[in-house]
Amino acid sequence: MKDICVIGGGVVGISCALALQAEGYQVTVLDPGPTGEGASWASCGCIAVGEIVPLSQPKMLMQVPGWLMDPEAPLALRPSSLPGLLPWFTRFLMNATPQKMRAIASDLAWLTFRATDDFKAQLADIGQPDLLVERPVLKLFDDERDKASMGAAFDLARALGCRIDDISGAEAKEIEPAIAGDFKYACVLQDWSYVTNPVRLVQCLTKVFQTRGGALVSQAAVGFEREGASVSAVMTSAGERITADAFVLAAGTSARDLSRKLGVPLPIAGLAGYSTVLPHSQVDLRHTLFYPKGGFGMTPYEDGLAVAGTVEFVGHGAAPNWQRAKILVQRAQRVLPGLGTDQGHERMGRRPFTPDTRPIIGRPKGLANMHFATGHGQLGLTLGATTARLIADQIAGRTTPSKLAAFSPDRFLTS
Repeated sequence: MKDICVIGGGVVGISCALALQAEGYQVTVLDPGPTGEGASWASCGCIAVGEIVPLSQPKMLMQVPGWLMDPEAPLALRPSSLPGLLPWFTRFLMNATPQKMRAIASDLAWLTFRATDDFKAQLADIGQPDLLVERPVLKLFDDERDKASMGAAFDLARALGCRIDDISGAEAKEIEPAIAGDFKYACVLQDWSYVTNPVRLVQCLTKVFQTRGGALVSQAAVGFEREGASVSAVMTSAGERITADAFVLAAGTSARDLSRKLGVPLPIAGLAGYSTVLPHSQVDLRHTLFYPKGGFGMTPYEDGLAVAGTVEFVGHGAAPNWQRAKILVQRAQRVLPGLGTDQGHERMGRRPFTPDTRPIIGRPKGLANMHFATGHGQLGLTLGATTARLIADQIAGRTTPSKLAAFSPDRFLTS
């Protein structure tokens, strides 16, 4: 029996751990915790099938300079973070051509179109099928100009097989009576679904992992020991040395620094996302709502209404800017005029983004027993179970699809 060490206990890491357990391996997960409070806990909780068009959209890039000067914009950059992010932005801009956008979207479609089936199989395995609500998402637009800002992205997504229906604002209000009555247009994203509680999801996955004999070590990884082309041990923040036959690096934004210590530098930027869970929202929603103009979405969790969104480029150890969470709640009242905002619980999660928006999945050349499962950006929750299946196949020695090469950590060596 092989011993496997998974570095990172978020939704991707713990999903990999469970999939490897199912292969018969003895698995240890290394994560400083708290369990369930990684990037996904500050999200809209969506299984975002069809969220495939990369961030590097030309129309969006034209708005970036103005956004960066506005601390309340959907995308923001702390000035202190700029020097360290310049190389990342350079790579990011190189992916803003129509050809590269379509290639990226096609690759992401290959992954996300499998996500719902993989996720449902995972929930069935842990006995929690009710955590998933299979109900489409609504995107709301003020006017024609507002809707047109999403036109190219929707066209590309549709061309690759996504089901997106155009409806009027009045029709959207019939579906969700709580929304404001002056939206002119809306779209229904038919392939999406949402999780009723991302925190409980990760906690349930972790509990099952431990019940099945998995070990959870509440420490951070700080370095590695190598023997030639193999990693022999990971060193922890408490000075412990954890040995294994194979390792999975699923440490989110921390994977950037850890990968450098392995000699495989990964261009990962930490983008902070904010959310507020409102336990007394006074509105009754059945679907996730997105208001692209405001840069946020809202999902009816089992413990309150989550208002989540924005993208903020920040340094790895930067403190949260809670004003961004407060701004989202203020803007949410434009969408839901009757929204109650008392006693909200604010959250922040750091999302690991790559400059080409593709996650990093697979084994790099030169390291025989290290596998990467990171860089998922806003798709960690969506792709946790799918990534786990691919990593388990690779470690078990099964043939993996040729399409997986698009997500290799080695792609950054020549790009």
